[in-house]
Amino acid sequence: MDLNGKVAVVTGGGSGIGAGIAEALLEKGVRVAIADISAAHMAEENERLGGRLLTVALDVTDPASWAAMKAEVEGKLGPVDVLVNNAGLSHPFKPIEDVADAEYDRLMAVNVKGVFLGCKAFVGGMKARRSGHVVNVSSANGLIPFGTFSVYSASKFAVAGMSEALHQELAPHGVGVSILYPGLTKSRMADQQVGRISSMVPMGAVWLGRAVCRAIEDNRLHVISHPDMKPAIERRIDVLFGDFGEPAEPGYRGAMPRV
Repeated sequence: MDLNGKVAVVTGGGSGIGAGIAEALLEKGVRVAIADISAAHMAEENERLGGRLLTVALDVTDPASWAAMKAEVEGKLGPVDVLVNNAGLSHPFKPIEDVADAEYDRLMAVNVKGVFLGCKAFVGGMKARRSGHVVNVSSANGLIPFGTFSVYSASKFAVAGMSEALHQELAPHGVGVSILYPGLTKSRMADQQVGRISSMVPMGAVWLGRAVCRAIEDNRLHVISHPDMKPAIERRIDVLFGDFGEPAEPGYRGAMPRV
């Protein structure tokens, strides 16, 4: 996709990775709307970028909020070509038994349901136009589970799985899908993390945004921005392959469907 002149929506665009993606899209000549639950964060980001953003309130867990945001963006900028589902929450490192039920529900509502609602709101129009691109932000923890980070890891694995299935679903309609798996990145979320990752050097968010732009232009599914993740991913895959063996039922000859 040639991004110049296109229209994009970036959720969670008031800071961090979302702001970096918005900045990179502006560099490509995209008309960008950022949607966030915090008006103050959006105003700060819009001022930093010279007032070039459309800012729209959004609660990603609320279908009515999605409908209102879509109507405002498309009324002012036109049909949306690129949707970036970036808004997300984290939780402190803790054993699973210490995660409160309400904390689990809120994190899943934002990180998983929010992505689902975003796709539901925009992919129908993209399919009808046979053009568009969806970027869903997973995490390094959507490829590499992390002890004491179980709920966040589960939410980001869910985003990755939903996105790969969506890629298969939308490809025949000329609509692309990319999944971003960022490691530690400069953001408000990263500032809240302590302990095991406190010694890690976060990456600048705009560099992730530029990687996302390249993936959209090249229609690439996976965007892995932090190459230091590769050994851990290889170890996980080696364990998976190592546990293949004889079928549980002797003589079983079934087969997975081709994808």
